[in-house]
Amino acid sequence: MTAARWIALPLLGLFCLTGCGGGSDSPSAPPSGWTGIQDRMWKTGVDTAAVFRDLSSLPGMGIVEQEFALSAGGITQGQFQKAVKRSLEELYRSNPALVDSLFEQHAVPVLQDVSLGGAVQDGRLKDPLLRQYRKKAFKAVDEHYQPPSLKEGIRGLPLPDSLHTQENSGRVTAQVHVDSTGTIDAIEVVEGTHPTLNAIVMRAVTSTTWTPAYVTEGQTQVPYSGWARLPVDIPAPR
Repeated sequence: MTAARWIALPLLGLFCLTGCGGGSDSPSAPPSGWTGIQDRMWKTGVDTAAVFRDLSSLPGMGIVEQEFALSAGGITQGQFQKAVKRSLEELYRSNPALVDSLFEQHAVPVLQDVSLGGAVQDGRLKDPLLRQYRKKAFKAVDEHYQPPSLKEGIRGLPLPDSLHTQENSGRVTAQVHVDSTGTIDAIEVVEGTHPTLNAIVMRAVTSTTWTPAYVTEGQTQVPYSGWARLPVDIPAPR
């Protein structure tokens, strides 16, 4: 296929992405059974309010409030727990409510033995102390929880010559929602380049396969839905 013919396909795909359901042969249009708007694709019929979440920060997830100031006099146990939660932001992104429940159940008891005397310096929690208890809290949750994980990734991207430029190179990061069966049902670009390249990446991501999140309950692993982020690099032309 020539570069000239490639030019029309992404434009057609972008139009379809913003105005109709899937099924187009364009590499940037939602596949059959999917719907999309710019920077988002989802399986037709899925509850979009449930699968598209602001996972950029713990305040955005509704886990903790905005940044709090520490007094020179020290830090409370509650403030210390919030600081440790902030350090686990990436883990929280996989399922905020579920991870927070596991944190309260398994990590909080581990944090109770910390001595907070002298824990604050220049209005900040001392880094060595935070790193030490971040590791302990992560281990306490990790023993009972497995986030969604990628089984088979993208095999290749059909990059149109007209858009494969130095300016459009970079990273596209897709936030995917994986249901409790391990099936992707929603994709959102949280970091991107050109809109059409973003759409091409999203369509390619629909063909990836995943393992769902699991919580260990006794001797049983119970599957849960959750979110994961998949970075895809768009190379610069050689």
